[in-house]
Amino acid sequence: KNTVIVIVVLIVLVAVGMFITKGKGATSSDKEENENVLPDVEILPTVADTVKVKITSDSKKQEASLSVDGVPQGTSSIEYELSYDAEIDGQKVPKGVIGTIEFDGKEPVKRQITLGTCSSGTCKYDKGITSIKASLKFTGSYGSQLFEGEFKI
Repeated sequence: KNTVIVIVVLIVLVAVGMFITKGKGATSSDKEENENVLPDVEILPTVADTVKVKITSDSKKQEASLSVDGVPQGTSSIEYELSYDAEIDGQKVPKGVIGTIEFDGKEPVKRQITLGTCSSGTCKYDKGITSIKASLKFTGSYGSQLFEGEFKI
């Protein structure tokens, strides 16, 4: 009778041990599988050197002027992202502006961009801006192409 009890206990312990080992093995393989998966990132070719981008600002650095010349043939839109550091309470804080320009074929493409926020006709302008990083995505019949640059203002 004691032998049967010992055998049953051993079988239960082996079964529990296999269950625990299998659970740990599955977890570590799942973890390894997740670590080997890279996020999907779209890598875009850069635009030709014939594309000329210029960013200037007014004397108070409240408005930026974006100008693009030499837009690739077949372009339908230009998405832009301008990023800069503004000074708030003595600290540099990252700020930015995004938008899309529907390209109608007329060059140069120009856009006035407020460096701050406006609501109900009142604008609060960002201060302490010294440079602007620009990322422009040109989309058209050729696919998409990227321009990146930094401009001192």
